[in-house]
Amino acid sequence: MKFVYVFLTGILLLGTQAEAQKVFGTRNGKISFISPTDEDVKATNNEVASRLADNGQITFSALIKGFKFRYAEMQEHFNDQYLESNKFPRADFKGNIVNLKDVNFTKDGTYKVTVKGDLTMHGVTKNLTANGTIEIKGGKPVASCKFVILMKDFNVDASSITEKVNVEVNCAFQ
Repeated sequence: MKFVYVFLTGILLLGTQAEAQKVFGTRNGKISFISPTDEDVKATNNEVASRLADNGQITFSALIKGFKFRYAEMQEHFNDQYLESNKFPRADFKGNIVNLKDVNFTKDGTYKVTVKGDLTMHGVTKNLTANGTIEIKGGKPVASCKFVILMKDFNVDASSITEKVNVEVNCAFQ
């Protein structure tokens, strides 16, 4: 009887492991943005938390105050007047890789992906679709993409500075 119990437990454990998803993560992801009309309006955040699962789920979370500008005055205006970072401290994205079947997480290579999900910033959530790449190196993914954000879509009145920003995301996962 003891043998049957051990045998069944072993089968259950193996079955659970076979279906378990693999999750990669980082706390050192990078999000940069720049205005296409004013190169002084640019900043980078190198402390972005992100998770990527081999089932296609992907998330990013960035503290707004983590964006660093070249000029301290611009950073202060960005946080106080435009993004109101005390009131809305984070920007978050939750989505999925649409063409997951095109990515082989077990084989080194570069794979083109399309990601769809919801971006929440400044208290507003908008659906976002972005094209990017996932490069597998030694079994670890590196994700990157570029997209455009219209400031008015997130109720940010930055029309005196820029109406949109070009965003670039890069994350090397562990």
